Amino acid sequence: MGVLVLLVSILVGVLLVLAFALVAVASAASRRLLRPPRRVSNWTPRDLGLDYEPFNFTTRDGVTLKGWLVKGSREKAVVVIHGYTSSKWDEDYMKPAIEVLGRAGYTVVALDMRAHGESGGDITTLGYRESEDVVDLVSYLRGMGFKKVALYGFSMGGAVSLMAASKTSVDAVVLDSPYVDIRSSGRRWISRVRGPLGALLRLSYPLIVLMTSRRAGVPVSKLVMYEYARKVGAPVLLVAPSRDDLISVEEYRSLASRLSEATKALELWVVDTGHVGAWRSHRAEYEKRLLAFLERSM
Repeated sequence: MGVLVLLVSILVGVLLVLAFALVAVASAASRRLLRPPRRVSNWTPRDLGLDYEPFNFTTRDGVTLKGWLVKGSREKAVVVIHGYTSSKWDEDYMKPAIEVLGRAGYTVVALDMRAHGESGGDITTLGYRESEDVVDLVSYLRGMGFKKVALYGFSMGGAVSLMAASKTSVDAVVLDSPYVDIRSSGRRWISRVRGPLGALLRLSYPLIVLMTSRRAGVPVSKLVMYEYARKVGAPVLLVAPSRDDLISVEEYRSLASRLSEATKALELWVVDTGHVGAWRSHRAEYEKRLLAFLERSM
């Protein structure tokens, strides 16, 4: 009997330690998710031969977003939106996108999203409040005289663009590797972590989702793109990497199916590359597709 009590006590102790570890890991991971490292660099559009000026925008809750306005057409503007943990300085996709659009004559607006790069904000909301920021930015650009405004987002920026386009009128939307369901993409994200920490992250994942949602003040259901997709009337170019380790091709195709219910025109490009990798591996084709799509849509 004494041995049994001892074994039960040990088991209870182990379970309590494991529970404490899972809560601690979930709490730390949640805080880190909402406060990503800020990526900054020193190149500017001028290094690409483009004329630009600093461009700041204040959100409805008083956060200052900092970025660039590349001078081009006085009627057509493209807002380019980076992904999670990135910034306007991203060299893999932001740099080529800004260069191609600027040389094609579009006005380009590239801002660091809240809690990224140089912008203000204590936390990111993984796209939700960021989409409201972009809705207000579109209105601001209309007030500046731009008759045509397109949204062009990568990864989280793609989700931001999709959500914003469902809430306001834009003339074209380009989505490169947008997350479709933040929960499944988050699960795949932590699967990249190996060893004991990776195991703890996977075990604590439901807690991570719950804590992150509460701290951000955003229900996780608001970070699933299907319902937004049904409300996007503008033409859409969806760039869907076939080797994306964060979003499956099946998710991209399901998203395209929802988009097709409302959009005026949908182009789905399933490209043989990894997450946001199309500019690196298929630049010539990407440039051709992007400019042709914008020319038709704007």
